[in-house]
Amino acid sequence: MREERAGATQPFAHAQGRRRPVMLREIHEAPERVESLIAREGEALCEALAPFRRQPPPLILVAGRGTSDHAAVYAQYVFEHYLGIPVMGAALSLFTLYPSRLRVKGALVVGLSQSGESPDVVKTVRVARKRGAFTLAITNTAKSSLSEVADYCLNLQAHREKAVAATKTYTAELVAALLICRALGGGVKQEEIEAMPGAIRVALGCEEQVAEVAPYYRYAPRCLCLARGFNYATAREIALKLMETCYLGATGMSGADFLHGPIAFVESATPVVLFAAKGPTYPFMVDLAKRLAAQEVDALGFTNQQPMLRHCALGVYCPVKLREALTPVPFATLGQLLACHLALMKGLNPDAPRRLKKVTRTL
Repeated sequence: MREERAGATQPFAHAQGRRRPVMLREIHEAPERVESLIAREGEALCEALAPFRRQPPPLILVAGRGTSDHAAVYAQYVFEHYLGIPVMGAALSLFTLYPSRLRVKGALVVGLSQSGESPDVVKTVRVARKRGAFTLAITNTAKSSLSEVADYCLNLQAHREKAVAATKTYTAELVAALLICRALGGGVKQEEIEAMPGAIRVALGCEEQVAEVAPYYRYAPRCLCLARGFNYATAREIALKLMETCYLGATGMSGADFLHGPIAFVESATPVVLFAAKGPTYPFMVDLAKRLAAQEVDALGFTNQQPMLRHCALGVYCPVKLREALTPVPFATLGQLLACHLALMKGLNPDAPRRLKKVTRTL
């Protein structure tokens, strides 16, 4: 895409003279909303899950659709890594279209839905509760169908989200997963959770960098978002954001899976977005960036390690000092900013993508 990158020197130039999109305002609300989530929900959640600290569940089942499913993927990594409990992503159709007698007695079932009105998530939680599971709803709507069928409801405290694309609610769902892990006795420290609003603010401080790179992808017809480990969820979620707000043919996947076939699909005109955080996956992501550069494939790197940027055509350095497991929270903010600013550069309205409504109902 290098030939189409002229004139991208003025940060925020594409937004001059326009109203500030609701999506952008809601991205900036995330630190305050996460602070409220931690303060208002943490203690009560610990009390509700106290029995599981004494006797851990044999299984955790997570259920979500769309953005909430990506938060569920992050939760799976967090729970399995810090709790050592097997986690399974619910195949929702097995609860709705192909009813089966899944044995979930004694399990912890977590249903995620920002609106609390996703019929398939609601039914999954309802059925699981009838079959003896302890059910926990994560939603931004206290009085919702999901909250009514669950044993316990964790309110995201994100206030109303007006833009169609979920931003602050997704970020809150990630932090909710950390709160649940902490409540179950996992190795996530309280001070690390309380550091999340600050980490998001650091990411928001990178907005000018993000706005400067967005114009380079104005004419890209497609792209890939890649990561590994905890940020696998980030790659999937930001690909979704680029699809729904920028109408960009984006796919999010594991960088390891990418090498098992999809790398053949990439051409010099196919930008690749890499999420690389300091930690066990970092050397792999650096090697991947080097390989792409050697094949003249442009990479946009989001990272908290400056050396990574030497191997990327473009990059955003976000100086958050966190364990890798916690970086998906600020990295999600970086990706959300990219989607919003790219949509504006393309002359699109990120608040109201075509053919989409705020609440999608599937069964």
